[in-house]
Amino acid sequence: MKSLLDRVWWIIGLLIAISIVLLLYSILEKQYNPLLYVIITSLALIILFLIILAWREHQREIKTKNGLTSFKNDLEYNLQILGYNQNIIDEELKMIEENKFSEKPKTNKLILRPLLPLKIGLWDILLIVTFPDELKNEFLVKIRDIDMQERKINEQIKSRENYKNTNIESHDISSTIKRYDQMLQKNCEELRGTLMDIGMQIYKIC
Repeated sequence: MKSLLDRVWWIIGLLIAISIVLLLYSILEKQYNPLLYVIITSLALIILFLIILAWREHQREIKTKNGLTSFKNDLEYNLQILGYNQNIIDEELKMIEENKFSEKPKTNKLILRPLLPLKIGLWDILLIVTFPDELKNEFLVKIRDIDMQERKINEQIKSRENYKNTNIESHDISSTIKRYDQMLQKNCEELRGTLMDIGMQIYKIC
């Protein structure tokens, strides 16, 4: 389906063509025809109105495109962070399973690399950007869920880092870290699936 902007430009082009034909006709006839000039003047005013409408629609489409680009960039950033965090979690869980995690508690600082928090802001972008109608309703639900998931994961990461920093030399730290990692692993995988799904829709229209 063509956008409103495409249709407006077609109408403007048609009206301009009609106006030129009428103007040429009046010149060739060399006769003053008040009705003809009224029609041409009316067409000119309509064309001016449509040009203003087209310009406003053009600005709206630019704003939408910029918003979708910001959306896409944030999605890509968070997917990269999820991948980075997943590598750390996988390494830790493997060491825990092999009983190597807490053999030397003081060296755990080298193993327990900090997880990076996710970027929060998709919901804020959604509130200020005019999205295409076919995506708007679906996005309202999905982005709200994503925002809640991201905030929950960030709180889990914060809690995990606080526990790590205060219990780094504890001999039983691995059991608690394992629970944190398994919980984060599950939540991050669910979030990754949602981000990938929305990302595919964004790429189609960007």
